[in-house]
Amino acid sequence: MQTKQQTPTGLALLAFILGGAVLIQLITLSFGYAQYLKGIPGGPRLIPTAHVFAKGYFWAVYVPALVALAAIALYSRQRYPDLFRRIVVGLGAGAVATLALDTFRQMGVIHGWLPGDTPVMFGKLVAGPQAPFALFWPIGLAVHYLNGADFGLFYAFVWGKQGSYRKAVRWAVLWALLVELGMMTLPPMGPMTGLFGSRFAWPQLFLITLVAHVAFGITLGLLVEHFLTDRERGAFWRTWR
Repeated sequence: MQTKQQTPTGLALLAFILGGAVLIQLITLSFGYAQYLKGIPGGPRLIPTAHVFAKGYFWAVYVPALVALAAIALYSRQRYPDLFRRIVVGLGAGAVATLALDTFRQMGVIHGWLPGDTPVMFGKLVAGPQAPFALFWPIGLAVHYLNGADFGLFYAFVWGKQGSYRKAVRWAVLWALLVELGMMTLPPMGPMTGLFGSRFAWPQLFLITLVAHVAFGITLGLLVEHFLTDRERGAFWRTWR
C-alpha cells in the first residue's frame, strides 16, 4: 500500500495553473485578440477573427492542459489525496454551480438582455462561424461548463474548506463577484457592450449576470465546503513543502 505524502509544491502549482488559469484564458485571449489587437469590438467579424486565435490555442494549449490535469489527478489519487480532492471537488462543484448560473443566464438570453447565448458563442469561437449546429453546440456547451468547472477548481485551491457553510458562501460569493467584475470589463463583454453593459441593455445585463454569479457562488461554496475534508482547509499553498 502506497504511503500518502504531503503534496509537492510543483505538482500542486502545476495543477492550479492548468486547471485554474490556462483553460479560462481561451475566452479572454481569443476575444482580446479580435477586440484589442484587430480593433473589432463587436459585429459579424468578431467571431471569425477570434476563431483565428482560438483554433490554435484550443489544440496547442487547451486540450493538452486538460490531458495534463487529468493525468495529475489520476497520479495524485493514491499518493496525494488532498490534491486529488481539491481537483475533483473543485471541478465538480464548479460544473454544478454553472447549472445554477444558467438558470438566470437563460432568462437574460430569452429576454434579449445578453448579446448572445454563451454556448453558441463559445462553440463558434472554437469550431468556426460556419460550423454546423451538431458540431458547435456540444463544443460550446462543453467549453461553457469547463469554464465554470475551472472557476470552481480555482476556488477550491485558493480558499478550500472554510470550517462553516456561512463562511464558505461568503468567500465563494466574493470570488463570483470578482468573476462578474472581470466579465463586465474584459473581453468579450466589456468591449462589446461597454463597461457593465452600459451600451447594450442597461441595467438588465449587469443585474442578470450579477444575480447569476451570486447563485454560482452560493452553490459553489456549499458544495466545496461539504465535500472537502479538514485536510483541505484553507489555501493549497499552506501544504507546500
